[in-house]
Amino acid sequence: MKFAARYAIVRFLPYAETEEFANIGVVVWAPTARYFNFRISSKWRRIGGFFEALDRRVFAEGVRAFEEELVRTRQMASELLQQGPVGLVSAQNLFDDLVRPREALFRFSEIRAVMAEVLDDTLTALFDRYVEHDFVTTDPHEKLIERSLRAALRREGLGERYRRADLGTGELRFGVPFAERDVMGHVHKVIKPMHLAYESPLRILDHGSQWVGRLRHLKRIDAMPDALLLAVTQPPPDTDGHAAYEEIRRDLENVGALLAAANDESAVIHFARAA
Repeated sequence: MKFAARYAIVRFLPYAETEEFANIGVVVWAPTARYFNFRISSKWRRIGGFFEALDRRVFAEGVRAFEEELVRTRQMASELLQQGPVGLVSAQNLFDDLVRPREALFRFSEIRAVMAEVLDDTLTALFDRYVEHDFVTTDPHEKLIERSLRAALRREGLGERYRRADLGTGELRFGVPFAERDVMGHVHKVIKPMHLAYESPLRILDHGSQWVGRLRHLKRIDAMPDALLLAVTQPPPDTDGHAAYEEIRRDLENVGALLAAANDESAVIHFARAA
């Protein structure tokens, strides 16, 4: 079932005189689903690079206070949504008041609309797009693999088990499209699309090495999932690209990843079903 949702982008605007801003979060409101939630980034690196003269403490303290306001708003919305139709109207007014135009460090974009099946996934996808700029960093081939795998997981009744999640800690965090959490809420299984069928061996090495480094980091901080499957495309045999792929494959397996062909749905589903 799809729900009609409204969302607004949270913008950090420290200098009203210039009207320059940076996107730092997203809030989502879906009345029929009784859903209100948000995601906020407190990463300083990108903000500091954009507003070079800004005191880091201004941003850190401002984000902390603003996030507390959003947490309170979410709690109030949750309480109102338990009060039936009257509470729903009040929750709608609460959202409208939150995102109204204001003169402040943190402001909201105009309200936008989206249709969504899994609202937590939609919130993450919007955050990844408007804050993390995943349309720049994500290979379009991997988006196609992701779309195919998501359809396969849903056909097998596994779509609700595997959601988007972040791995890592602090500013060293990165997203994966399919993650299953254990009863304690920890990510313990991950399925990650990976396109390595480039013609350029250097590009294969660069992209593969990026993920080797990320997984090594997870092992160092004891945050590696219990099981991680990479659904991989590979270049044709007997090519320079395939030799580079084999090198990356060995490195990925040595750091704890399992690999399967991106088009081998049975292998992916078998992994996804396993306890």
